[in-house]
Amino acid sequence: MKKIFLIVLSCMAILSFSQATEAIKFKGNISRFSDITYKGFKVLDQRQDKSIGMIPFGENKEMKEVVFPTTPQNDFKAWYDRGNTLGGNNELVLILKRLKLSTGESDGKKTLGKMDFSAQIFQKEGDKYKFLYKKDTVFTFQDKEVSELMVKNIPTIFSIFIKKAYTLEPIQNAVTLNDLSDYELFRKSNYEAFKNEQLKDGVYLDFTSFFNQSPVQGNYVLEKNDKGEVVKAIKVENGKKEKISTYKMFSYVENGKAYKKTMSGFIEINKNENGFYIIANRGDIFQAQYSNTYGMFGLIGVVAGSIDQAVKQKKMKNNDKKEIYIDPLTGEYDFS
Repeated sequence: MKKIFLIVLSCMAILSFSQATEAIKFKGNISRFSDITYKGFKVLDQRQDKSIGMIPFGENKEMKEVVFPTTPQNDFKAWYDRGNTLGGNNELVLILKRLKLSTGESDGKKTLGKMDFSAQIFQKEGDKYKFLYKKDTVFTFQDKEVSELMVKNIPTIFSIFIKKAYTLEPIQNAVTLNDLSDYELFRKSNYEAFKNEQLKDGVYLDFTSFFNQSPVQGNYVLEKNDKGEVVKAIKVENGKKEKISTYKMFSYVENGKAYKKTMSGFIEINKNENGFYIIANRGDIFQAQYSNTYGMFGLIGVVAGSIDQAVKQKKMKNNDKKEIYIDPLTGEYDFS
């Protein structure tokens, strides 16, 4: 009798444990509508913490562990294969760095939730890898059922991430598998902006020219308004005047000091052991009518309206500023 009782308890414990998980459902598509095809999709799971998060679900706030249905490799491959024609000589390789969910404060109606997201994607040619795209950020949600909302949007965010990579040309400097363990550090060690103490004066049209320290050629002079704000750069050569409008600039360097173009004008770029950054808030760098989710990915897309809406307006009006780093691999803002 005692043995039967123990067996029943064990079965109940196993059943209870199996019910305490919430699997990610990979719905939607990540189809590539172009002539370029890939022969496969691989995932390298480099997460130090493989747990996605134990968060509350339903009216009873039952704590469940969010999990992949099987493994990241199997699930992403099946999702990719379902919507894409396979072919060609190259593969797409997704490196998963972080995926963590957590919940926070509640006002009695809605609860805050956060998704800590970090991933990179490469094009694999033979045994070499070429960088396409990366994103390190924290997405903020607010909803009555915030846990359900976050899990539902995991495939949405990965879909936007992968589709963004579709639009980009790979960096031609191919690396080996060993370099992928810390690709960002590898790239930094090869950028002139990190190697040199002094930045070159001049106008930079994109992030790669800034980090490679290759300003626009020619003797451009910065023209400023009565407030001392740069409005354009002008070059006069052989009687011909050429100008660069500020909206075309990524940044400029004057007397060794760098300034980044933002929605609020140019903000000084600082540097420390972690990289290059500006002192700002999200309201300084994003248009108010756009969700920060879109800005973080550098595109406008369809993502659940609750993402970032919880804190967007507060951030836009908040005078508190902090260090916001410029990602040396993408030129985007790093909110990780």
